[in-house]
Amino acid sequence: MPYQRALPFGALADGDAQRVVVAGQAILVSRIDGVPHAVTDVCPHNGASLAEGTLKDGCVTCPAHLWRFSVVDGRRQGRPDVRIAVFPCRMTDDGWVEVDVPEQVAPTSLREALLAHARQGPVR
Repeated sequence: MPYQRALPFGALADGDAQRVVVAGQAILVSRIDGVPHAVTDVCPHNGASLAEGTLKDGCVTCPAHLWRFSVVDGRRQGRPDVRIAVFPCRMTDDGWVEVDVPEQVAPTSLREALLAHARQGPVR
């Protein structure tokens, strides 16, 4: 999916973050040392909005369970194997932050999965 406008760059102070919806997905856009960054706004632990947490030293702290994630690379502090999605973002010449969010693929329902399995016939 091509880059899409998220918010004016001037709407973010350095060290600030805001929740925006881009392509139907909740995104946390932040500004660290004058550079925009975009990550998912959903904590993988319990689905809490990271925008409700605090941003300090390039990390956002989840308000629900205090997990800290880097807004630069998405890694959880102390557990780099746990990550949140990071999205490419850029600043346009006219002062907007744009984010490249992939299209969401609708999950297959249990009913659809069972029907597809039944259509395959018996396993031999």
